[in-house]
Amino acid sequence: MLKEDNSGFVNFPISDNDFTRKSGKTLIYLVAFDVSDMTDIPYVLSNISLKVKGEFISDDINQIDSVYFQDKSIPLTTCICLGWSEFTFKNGVNDWYATFRDLSNDGRNLYYSIRKLHNNKEVRLLTFVN
Repeated sequence: MLKEDNSGFVNFPISDNDFTRKSGKTLIYLVAFDVSDMTDIPYVLSNISLKVKGEFISDDINQIDSVYFQDKSIPLTTCICLGWSEFTFKNGVNDWYATFRDLSNDGRNLYYSIRKLHNNKEVRLLTFVN
């Protein structure tokens, strides 16, 4: 039987002097959405929403107000779980969150593919912990 590789397309931090591992789970999602329409009306393209038990940490660009991903789920065009870890990671008091640099080569190719497919949408990596 093959061992499941939860890390998927994400290179999670290694416990060292920079990061400490804590109990909990970290989940990374690649999403595409339209920031000009933050209503609960589903897109014609899809009817996807993301409901994750846990706390929203950040998006990869850290420019979108976290209210969009905490208590409610905005309509999404695409949502893919890129990987997860059985740990949360901290750098001092700050929670680690995934950025483009943390993706594997295959993860980066998938990111570019989603950006190409949804070229008029916002594409973000979202990090949740629980």
